[in-house]
Amino acid sequence: MIVFEPKVETKKIQTARIVIKIGSSTITEGGTAEQPLNLTLINNIAEQCSDLFKRGVQVAIVSSGAVASGKNLLGTAENTIRDRQVEAVFGQPALIYAWIKAFRYQGVIAGQMLLTENDLKTPPEALKKALEEGIVIINANDAISDREMKQLLISADNDKLAGFVAGAIGADTLVILTDVEGVKNTQGCIIQDGLLIDGRVIFDSKSKDGTDGMESKVKVLKRLAKNGIKGVIAAAKGDIVLDVVRGTATGCTIFEAKN
Repeated sequence: MIVFEPKVETKKIQTARIVIKIGSSTITEGGTAEQPLNLTLINNIAEQCSDLFKRGVQVAIVSSGAVASGKNLLGTAENTIRDRQVEAVFGQPALIYAWIKAFRYQGVIAGQMLLTENDLKTPPEALKKALEEGIVIINANDAISDREMKQLLISADNDKLAGFVAGAIGADTLVILTDVEGVKNTQGCIIQDGLLIDGRVIFDSKSKDGTDGMESKVKVLKRLAKNGIKGVIAAAKGDIVLDVVRGTATGCTIFEAKN
């Protein structure tokens, strides 16, 4: 039996229920047909989240990457919505298998919930119950409808999805992990207080493999902060998840919850 030493003391944990969102370009960085996903990242996040779960923290992971990993697997040059749906058909199983395997190694059970547009109107009660039993990996059900895929292509659905999940389960924290450290000003410096971001900030465009530009993240986290949910935009490096729950995260953009 493998015994893992804890990385964080229970008394230092500053969250009871957390949502972690990971974008497509981050989770498929360096992906190939043989290995379409960034397994180093997945294993690292799984280790940190398992540490929290074993200390009573409920964890939901909104994981993009079905379409991007399917593209890596198939080597396709997508031209239509149907192409992306086909990629999701093959990419989603690879994505969830990687997560389940990573959590199993940590001795924690993980499950999957694919949400549709209708689910966003009425939060599934099963999600709250499932979080008591293990880690829940959540994604939009990219393969089932043209309407949802069209929305995925033109908007930041998984940023919005993560915000919806955070509100639906009563999370106190939403961490959005990206390829960059946070929101930067025109001088290239990290804006540490996200609530100070205004219209003068120039946002980047949508990412190569995802649809979620920085502007969408800021909008989601500002809205959540007004409703009492803390938000963080940070690079997916090191023990960033544990740093956030310990209140020691630096070099990122933080949206403190308003009481």
